[in-house]
Amino acid sequence: MAELNVLKQEDIDELVRQYEGRSIPRFVASATLASELKSTIHYAKLIAISSKNAQAITARAGEWGQGFSGITQFIEEIASRSMVCAADIGAASKELSRSAVRLMNQQKFASALNKSMRANEAKSEELREILQRNLKDQAQLEEVTNGYYRSVRKLLTEIRDCTRALKSIVANCRIEASRAGPFQESLFTIAENIENAAERISERIAIGLRLMGLLT
Repeated sequence: MAELNVLKQEDIDELVRQYEGRSIPRFVASATLASELKSTIHYAKLIAISSKNAQAITARAGEWGQGFSGITQFIEEIASRSMVCAADIGAASKELSRSAVRLMNQQKFASALNKSMRANEAKSEELREILQRNLKDQAQLEEVTNGYYRSVRKLLTEIRDCTRALKSIVANCRIEASRAGPFQESLFTIAENIENAAERISERIAIGLRLMGLLT
């Protein structure tokens, strides 16, 4: 299985160290999250491909593959759900990143307005009205950003449950593969590919959840 260039836990440790105890800006953590979770789609597709391969092999295997054949539909359903979750995570995390950037810009604008008000008392009332509108926009944008945050966390939990389900049936896959006579080697390989892809997704989810923790 080809390995992707993805973040490791020590990479996040380094990111935390770069800010020396200061809060990591939301737009930094969310942009990293959006980029990182793209790989979940790749691994979910690998599981779906493994399921299709298993179906082809068990169709040829006839009675030898009956036991494994009963598992393939379940694997395909979970793989399909994983791909949907992975795509949704990618979209939601990208919107989370964009929303975090817009919020940061609004906050910078508010800071500039406050400085202008102190420096120009003659226009302070006019500037105060602009600031009030800005603060209202900030509140709305904060609500939108938090909505994307909740969506990403929910999707991360869903795809984590999918991978746990896949891992739980790999043992059954191996049992049925051992009964597949001349086809057992091919089915053992498929079981291993499914397990490896599920493990890679689990690693990405762990990284994703840690990055989500940096957004709070």
